[in-house]
Amino acid sequence: MRGMYWMLMPNYKKENFLENKNKLPNFFWTGETKMNCLKNAIHNSLDNGYAHHIQRLMITGNFALLTQVHPDEIDAWYLGIYVDAIEWVQLPNTRGMSQFADGGKIATKPYVSSGSYIGKMSNYCDACTYNKAKKFEDDACPFNTLYWNFLEEKQEKLKTNFRMKMMYSVLNKMSNEDRIKIAEKANHIIENIDAY
Repeated sequence: MRGMYWMLMPNYKKENFLENKNKLPNFFWTGETKMNCLKNAIHNSLDNGYAHHIQRLMITGNFALLTQVHPDEIDAWYLGIYVDAIEWVQLPNTRGMSQFADGGKIATKPYVSSGSYIGKMSNYCDACTYNKAKKFEDDACPFNTLYWNFLEEKQEKLKTNFRMKMMYSVLNKMSNEDRIKIAEKANHIIENIDAY
């Protein structure tokens, strides 16, 4: 990471391959969300200035990417929150691995997942308001809706990525009706993010 940082700076700090532009949700500063995984990972981060790599990558980073937060916003949060955050480590990990803002210089694919993966890797889903098995219903896990919407919206940029082919195969087999419901629900989540 240090070598990549020194080789790619200062332009690396401006990379935004996926052209994400949304604001970081306010609950990243309070932990006040109904999503149990985010609530726990954020509270742990705020209380201790530390979180496990998986909490950083697959919970907070995953959610920021799925909600298409501008990389500057999540960079600033990681750099400001964690006691072990030094820019030469944090920036390539956040901009490259977590947010895929560099288009693949660090990671080979975006690290995004649905609620199903979070359910397999943790026990957060057991006590959550949302259902990890649903995609767009009222009680559907926001990670599910946002995951499929992210794939849909970023398809032009990601469809040639070999590691994404399986996910795009599944997406492209979904009915148009389901894809429309996912897009509508995802837009509602992003527009009302702090209500979730």
